[in-house]
Amino acid sequence: MIESDIQVDLARLTGLPVYPLILPSSVLEGVTYQRISDPMFNTGLVSTRLIAARFQISVILNDYTRALKLEAKIRSAWESVQHGYLGRYPVQTISRGALYQEAEELTENRKRYRITRDFIITFAEVPDD
Repeated sequence: MIESDIQVDLARLTGLPVYPLILPSSVLEGVTYQRISDPMFNTGLVSTRLIAARFQISVILNDYTRALKLEAKIRSAWESVQHGYLGRYPVQTISRGALYQEAEELTENRKRYRITRDFIITFAEVPDD
């Protein structure tokens, strides 16, 4: 299952706690990930086991500049993968998608920033995954 390798790699790259879907209510900063879609990779000529999965990765911090830098670090590391590995999971390629940004007002004049980047990860879907 590629999600566990994504979680480990995000923790390695950011040094932050990483969670699927949302941060727990007791956690103010961290990284979240989720699979948004996973259509079969279609060349029009050949049937393959490849899928082009869209994952959303969110960096959530109280420091906007640091959040931007961590998103850039993830992007730089992942976009360099060509017929390599994401963690221990073999992938064909990783490309960037849309970028979203938002800020949330917290108590005591604090803010929390969310930088969300879509990544398209092309990999072979394993039946026993």
